[in-house]
Amino acid sequence: MLILALICVLICAALIALAALWQRFSVPAPELAHEKALYRGFVADVERRVAAGEIDAEQGQEEQAQAARALLKVSDTAEETASFKPLYGYVALGLVAVLSVWLYLFTGHPDLADQPYRQRLQAWTTIAKSDPDSLSPQKMAAVLRQGQVEHAREVDYWLFLGRIDMMAGNNYDGAQDYQKARALSPETFTAWSELGEALTFVGNGTSGPEAQQALHNALKLNPNDPRAHYYLGQQALEDGRYEDSRGHFNAALNAMAPGDVSRPQVQQALAAVAPAEAAAKAMSERISGMVASLEAQLAADPENADGWARLLRSYDVLGHKPARAKAEAAMRAHYARRPEIIADILTKAQTRVGSEGEAK
Repeated sequence: MLILALICVLICAALIALAALWQRFSVPAPELAHEKALYRGFVADVERRVAAGEIDAEQGQEEQAQAARALLKVSDTAEETASFKPLYGYVALGLVAVLSVWLYLFTGHPDLADQPYRQRLQAWTTIAKSDPDSLSPQKMAAVLRQGQVEHAREVDYWLFLGRIDMMAGNNYDGAQDYQKARALSPETFTAWSELGEALTFVGNGTSGPEAQQALHNALKLNPNDPRAHYYLGQQALEDGRYEDSRGHFNAALNAMAPGDVSRPQVQQALAAVAPAEAAAKAMSERISGMVASLEAQLAADPENADGWARLLRSYDVLGHKPARAKAEAAMRAHYARRPEIIADILTKAQTRVGSEGEAK
């Protein structure tokens, strides 16, 4: 219907443009009258020149004939223009509008807008009964969602719909489906586990507090749930808790069958723990070296405000809270009479940690 409406709008715009062009380039009646007045004045001038002997009679007739032909050309243009009056254009424009409305009411009535989709949905439903594997997850999800009222109290329905929604990429809908399954059966560990997975997908791969709680609840009901171990392992790796990450990945592998298709994915995740831990350790060592260098610099030159900011920031990264508090106290004592410098240092300390080259 949108395309039809656009076509009607374009047709109306074209008619309006034609009417505007006609009005712009047509010869109005006052111009014709002006041309006639000029012609009469020209004829009178020719007759005067013939009478005065300035030109002969034959030349005078030729000039009058040329002027008459020019007048006839202007007169013909005016008549052609007058034959198509503006009213006709407005009438045509109105007819197009009426025809457009009639065509929309005939082929695009609001009550009929969803008919093509309903027809497709009916066809998908028929296929689902005979050959469900031939339907895409998106179509199967649409078919299954028709039973929301009829199967509202069935845990298996919501679990299955959630899995189909996840396969279709409808992560938020999948999470909602699992929420309903969990509410109906809190003791079903798969409802918690798959809810945690869906919430992780909704969080773009990050298992937030709600997702982690769901995954932990799944492990309380089934300590050998590989899905819960895998996502908790991924979050532990992201948080820098490498031993926890290894523990979860190993637990997931131990709970999986040897031929489980997800096994390579977990093995790859486990293999990524060591390099990540090594990189974090190297970074920590570099920061520790930078801290030692900064401490030496500040002992020699406590007026180094940028150095104090880097030192505090480094302690934050290392998680050394007591050392950080001690350094901040020393900085405050040194700048006790210059609170504006203290405020500036604390602001800079909140910025991103740079490379070890910051230490100068």
